Parts: sequence; structure tokens; C-alpha cells
Amino acid sequence: MTLPARKPTFDPPDAPDGALSTELALLLTQLSHEAAQPLTEALDRMQSLLRTVDAGSAARLSMIREPMRRARDAVLLASQIGRLASGRVRPARDPVALHASVHQVAEQRRREAMARGLQIRTQLLAAEAEADQALVNSLLHALLDWALWHTRSSIELSLVLTPWPVRSRLECRFAFRDLDQFDAPVQLPKLDDLRWRLVQQLCEVLGLECQRLDEGGVSVTRIDFPVPQLKEWVAQIDLSRTDIDPGLNTQPFAGMHALLLSADPGLVGEILPILERLGWTVDTVASVDEAFQLCLDGLPQAVVTDAVLRGPDLDQWCTHVMAEAPSLCFVEVVSADSAALPFARTRGLQRCQRERLSQDLPVLLRAALEPGEQALTLRL
Repeated sequence: MTLPARKPTFDPPDAPDGALSTELALLLTQLSHEAAQPLTEALDRMQSLLRTVDAGSAARLSMIREPMRRARDAVLLASQIGRLASGRVRPARDPVALHASVHQVAEQRRREAMARGLQIRTQLLAAEAEADQALVNSLLHALLDWALWHTRSSIELSLVLTPWPVRSRLECRFAFRDLDQFDAPVQLPKLDDLRWRLVQQLCEVLGLECQRLDEGGVSVTRIDFPVPQLKEWVAQIDLSRTDIDPGLNTQPFAGMHALLLSADPGLVGEILPILERLGWTVDTVASVDEAFQLCLDGLPQAVVTDAVLRGPDLDQWCTHVMAEAPSLCFVEVVSADSAALPFARTRGLQRCQRERLSQDLPVLLRAALEPGEQALTLRL
């Protein structure tokens, strides 16, 4: 069967009639406290229970844990969408090496894709943008979250410069139907889920053009970033331009995943509020074995460890993880008693004094997640 030829149109499918009202956006943000927090507490208690029961009971509890985790993640997605739509997030305008950011995020998510038998292929030309670096990272992770959830094939990411008007264009392409079902009259998956709504909302906050075409079992998303030089030229003739304070972005890591490794409830109670205020989704484990099991299907973007747990097992696990994801952020929290410990052999591990967690931890996370310089052309 041959599909009828028609001119492709890159229009957002089922685009919402308008932006969320402020009241609805604020209501969605309350879900983080009303629903996500109890679900997170229940997951933590179940994780503690799994350490004390026999293998059979642990297997049955694990079957319950995954749906609960999915429900918590859905609530957090709705909360992030509401926060972004509330108008309280004011993105910074800084030069962003877009090719380096895409390369870094793709490397971080490659292991998760491989665990599902998939590949993330990239073809990136050097491209820059003027945007908020942390929000750009959140957008890239959200786009891959959505693609990995629906894809039936490998995911292709490309970055090019368009002709006039010049834009840095990011394209994400994947098949959402199996090859042998392209011509079958089967019901299409619901691509416009909360993950896609988060992508749309992040694009709106960043002022980016986002278009999507779903045709023939293949979905193609295009996101256009303004080129910095053109933005500067336009700013010179825009007399109503007002400067934006980047400090108003109170949750720069919204949508990103952190793993907290500590057996000390007091330390967990200190770190969790800091990470949650910054927008992180946090999983807590008390041992290296639990961390290993949790990371089998996918790695987080940051790992915060208690220096008290330092030992050969932790050092070996850190080295193994960093070998697969060199850009992953590792922060070790040290107290007065553990400050004399030598640094682990893991390259890139940062230290943070427990007494200065609120001041130093956000700075270390942001600095560690800044992409480094990449070659002009990357083909993986």
C-alpha cells in the first residue's frame, strides 16, 4: 500500500487553545505538595520494606512500586507544567553552545536507550543560541523523555542552521509504530501526553518555535532557536526591551533526576528540600547495591553521596558509572569528621561541606552540568 502524497505541514497537533490561566497554573504547582510528596514518602517506605522481607514478598512489592513511581512522575510533570505556565519563571539570556548541550544530554541518556534495545543517533553542526542554559537542558531531557516513552525505533537528533530567517534548528525523529504495522489500521498512540505538554511549555517559556508532524508512523519535532547575532541586532531597535534577572528562575533543574545515596536520615532531610526547591526529581537509596539496581535502566543527571559510605564498593560503582556517562555530576557531602578522607579516584567528583549545603550545593550542580566545548562537527 502506498501512502497518498501530500505536502508536509509542520503544525503542532491538537495545540491548546491558549495558555494556562494563572489560577490553573498555580493549582497544578500545588500538586507537588498535595500528591507528589505522599507518593514519594510511600515509595521511600516501600524501599525500606524491601530490605527486610524475603525474596517472594520483595518481588510482589516491586510490582506495586513501579505503578506508584509512574503516578508520582505524572504528578511531578503536571506540577512542572503549572510552574512554567504561572509566569514566575524568567529565563536568563546567555550564550549557549547548543551542539555541546545536545551532545552532553544525548550521552547521558544513551545508556537508558541501550537498556531498551534502542540507539540515540546524533548529527550535530556547530550552532549557538541565546537562552537559559538550565532551561535548555531541561527541554532536551524532556524531549528525550517523551521520545523514549513512545519510540519503536532508534531516535535521531540533528542540529542544523536554516536559511533565512537564520535559526539553529533541532530536529528529533523516531517511529512510533512498528515497521510491519505502518499500513495496518491500528489505533495510534497518544503522543500528546504530559511529557509532550512539558516540552511545549518549556519552548513557550524560552520563546522557541516548536512544530511537530506525525505521519506514516513517524514523528518529527522541530525546535527553532534564534541565533544570538540576530537577537542582538533586534535588541538594538527594540526600545521597549527590559533586562531580565536570571535569578528569578527559582527551579533551574526542573524535570531533571538526581540520586541521593545516604543511610543518614538527618542528612537526607537536609539535602532533599534543597534539591526539590531547585526542581530536581529525587530518588533516595541507603546502599551501593540499591543504587546499582536503581540505575540499571537509566542513569540520573546527578548523584549526591554521603562521604561516610566511602569504600571500595562505592568507588568502584562511581568509576563504572562515570565510564558510561563522563558528564554525570557527582557530589560528595563531607562533614567535619569525614573531611580528612582522601578524594576518591573518580574523576570529576566534587566535594561539598555539610555545613554549607544550602550555599554550595546549587552552585556545584550548576557548574558541573555546564557543557564543555565540543568540536565543530559531531557525528556519532
